[in-house]
Amino acid sequence: MTDNSERTSRRRNSSPTLADVARIAEVSISTAGRVLRDAEWPVDPALRERVLAAAGQVSYVPNVMARTLRGSAPALVGLVVGNMLDPYYGEVAEAVTRHAEATTKMLVMVCNMQRDPLLELDYCRRFWEHRVAGLILAGGGFDQLKYRSELSDLLERMARSGVVITTLSPRDVGAASFCVDNLAVGQMAAAELAAHGHRRVGVLVGPVRSLVLQQRMDGIRGVFDRERVKYHIVETELRPERIFAAAKELLDAHPDITGIVAVSSAVSVNAIRAVNATGRSVPDDVSVIGIGGGALAEWATPQLTRIDLALDVSGKAALDFIAARVGGANPPEGLIHQPRLVPATSVAAAKRRKPSRRTSAAEA
Repeated sequence: MTDNSERTSRRRNSSPTLADVARIAEVSISTAGRVLRDAEWPVDPALRERVLAAAGQVSYVPNVMARTLRGSAPALVGLVVGNMLDPYYGEVAEAVTRHAEATTKMLVMVCNMQRDPLLELDYCRRFWEHRVAGLILAGGGFDQLKYRSELSDLLERMARSGVVITTLSPRDVGAASFCVDNLAVGQMAAAELAAHGHRRVGVLVGPVRSLVLQQRMDGIRGVFDRERVKYHIVETELRPERIFAAAKELLDAHPDITGIVAVSSAVSVNAIRAVNATGRSVPDDVSVIGIGGGALAEWATPQLTRIDLALDVSGKAALDFIAARVGGANPPEGLIHQPRLVPATSVAAAKRRKPSRRTSAAEA
């Protein structure tokens, strides 16, 4: 069998190694490694060319996992997002991965947990097995309470092994949290409708089984109770068809509603669709304020007035925290950002209701 045949057979059975490159280039393994790592070490140009040619001949690429275990490679960071079909998580992944490329040599691996808490646990274990240096949990819209003790136990063991754990929402799992003040988010959304004179409103929210939604709802209730706003809360599954149906049922059951708080980005767009489906319009008949939804807000018609959740700032801060810890620094654990109102055209002053024969003008 010829040398070429031997090499072809070997490549079919296993990946080429640095030793293969060194042997073909007729150099030492250390010299081949310096060339392929592009290390700042003087290597004769002729030897460099031989090494690069040999690497190309056998289609060699460095084994990053092995280098990571030896502590000589850029760190790997795991990012777990809730549902890739939701643009909210696209914003998170975009912010984190772009920041990683711009500021560090870290590689961010993204996993889609599909709003399944058991899948989140599984991805955390698998990231641990792949020896990630850091973990960012960015899932949402699912039951974060049922398996919280199991997740806390797993994350504690990961942290003891050296993995830097962060979250982009309050999870109460003993990890550094980088997120917006969700109580303030709810307060700001409710206050915007109240300031425009809305006194009969609806609140559309996903299943309230997370600290995030609990805090937002506490903020909304607090403002509406203080301002004596009559409100109706509807919880809905986060599938688009269910959000639309829930919003339409809310409007049909309470035709006097003049405003809606949509407690997530996906809910807001479907709330606008539901208003239109009832023969009314936004904001002439019903105002809609959303929470989150940077990309969706721009696509919506009319453009969505919303509360910005500082997703990019939070994601970058979490990655910076991981990078600092990996580098041996001891930065502050966690950061709470203040939300920001982004005015657009989906909220307007409430129209004065015309009193019916059964309703006095004072009651209206």
